[in-house]
Amino acid sequence: MMQVWMNGSFRDLDAASIPVTDRGFLLGDGFFETMRAHEGKIAWLDAHMERLDFHAEQIEFPLDLLPATKDVAEIVATLFEQVRRKDAVVRLTVSRGSGERGLLPPADPDPTILITVSPFEPVDPGVGLKLFTAQKVRRNANSVAGGIKSINYLDNIAAKQEAHSYRGDDAIILSADGNVAETTAANIFGIKGDTLWTPDEDTGILCGLARGFVLGWAEETGREVDFEPKTPEMLKELDAVFTANALQGLRIVDKVDGLVIGVPAMTFFAELAQMVETSLCEGIVV
Repeated sequence: MMQVWMNGSFRDLDAASIPVTDRGFLLGDGFFETMRAHEGKIAWLDAHMERLDFHAEQIEFPLDLLPATKDVAEIVATLFEQVRRKDAVVRLTVSRGSGERGLLPPADPDPTILITVSPFEPVDPGVGLKLFTAQKVRRNANSVAGGIKSINYLDNIAAKQEAHSYRGDDAIILSADGNVAETTAANIFGIKGDTLWTPDEDTGILCGLARGFVLGWAEETGREVDFEPKTPEMLKELDAVFTANALQGLRIVDKVDGLVIGVPAMTFFAELAQMVETSLCEGIVV
């Protein structure tokens, strides 16, 4: 029986439950982080925990109720023993817990905190993705939920369903003004010659840790980064397009809305993807 960690103790998966009054269940009042673990060690753990603090601050959730970084590492190391794989996906979910009926949260929340560890099989970065532009959903730069890993994921679910209906792997979600923002689970990058391109933060994207790694690498190597807005049609002008997130690393994009994108083999994508994967496997802090 797989186990999880919940509210201070390890429990069998079937025995873990939440109250029917839990605000995360009723209102989506909470946040989460998804992390990669390799041989029991969480990649970029300190950065993930810093972002967890950021999520909490945005919804005025008390930081002292969050688990300590050291405790998370020890919990995951224990749960990892049941995975029997080299790699695993870790999800740390925080709900504000139960409260009285209505929107206002309790003054002194008793949160539900859940940590799960599941097997994960890394995918070759060169196995291309087919992306389709979502028509139902747009990013809102002023949205609180859009700026954190909110447990209300309806926009991303709707966009993913739409892409699936076109037999795509994921959806491109546009900004409010119709430019490329991100996918449902990753940031988007492009390569043109020696220059990197990625949407600016003001498009309403959730800036991921893998995005930070790539931008840090560009700064260290002196590569120019272009943040100018691009429509989906403009992506075909790039030499390569790829996605970046802290679980899967980098993934090349083969097609956007049915159009073949670039010639990735002629770019520095493979070198950069290997650097990200090495960092994820070594658990390097970014």
